[in-house]
Amino acid sequence: MTNTTHGSTDQSGGRLICNRMRRLHLFEFGDQQWFPQLLRDAETAYLATAYRLLPRLLRRWAERISTVLHAGEPAEILDLCSGAGGPIPSIVDELERHGYQARVRLTDLYPNPKTTSNASVVWLAESVDATRVSPELAGVRTMFSAFHHFRPDAARAILKDAFDHRRAICIFEAGSGTLLAAATMLGVPLAVLALMPFSRPFRWAYCAFTYLIPLMPLIVLWDGMVSLLRIYSPEQMKRLTEGLQAPDYTWEIGGIHVTGFAGELPYLIGRPIL
Repeated sequence: MTNTTHGSTDQSGGRLICNRMRRLHLFEFGDQQWFPQLLRDAETAYLATAYRLLPRLLRRWAERISTVLHAGEPAEILDLCSGAGGPIPSIVDELERHGYQARVRLTDLYPNPKTTSNASVVWLAESVDATRVSPELAGVRTMFSAFHHFRPDAARAILKDAFDHRRAICIFEAGSGTLLAAATMLGVPLAVLALMPFSRPFRWAYCAFTYLIPLMPLIVLWDGMVSLLRIYSPEQMKRLTEGLQAPDYTWEIGGIHVTGFAGELPYLIGRPIL
């Protein structure tokens, strides 16, 4: 399912749109400023490792991103809310297999620059707020499994910032928010136990809080369940773009079907019309 819109610019009513959006936004450990950086890094390291085991998903995401790139030209990508790099290294490899030479800058509110070894992927050491990205940071903006962390006002601000600066933006979620998707999360603690030793960079402390003091399986399970409840549906994403239209900018919103995943995975792509 996709929806593409473009029209006249109307910035009024954004707050009303967000106020009438009903959404369950529960507590996630990874969102809290007091959450220890070590545990935050362990959680994002596990997620980056898990992505490497999902080639079908990464292939579909890369296909969507390629629609805003220009074949034969170097592609510059600015990844927002990167965590430990997430799926970006694998997506760069997938894009290169299809003829796109991509260079990526990773950004986060809490940068983790020791998490990449790909020559095409570099970290920005300074903190970057996804709702107010410096105009000097060019490139196609991407966000993977992070949009749900933002309440409606902040989520709309992310879209408005890309729209105002006429930057392409690609937002993807790895869950559908369905009951079946929630049921699959029950296997997450076992996945954490199995995959944490393979996270990079390897840290004994990650294993200590996974096996000796088993906080990580519980933290990842809780945050994963809450994330599914927070995910914006395509209809809600469309509502967030209301009033962010112009003749030279368009939005594509829909769901991606990936074998092995319950339901369709929401995505949003905004792009300037050249």
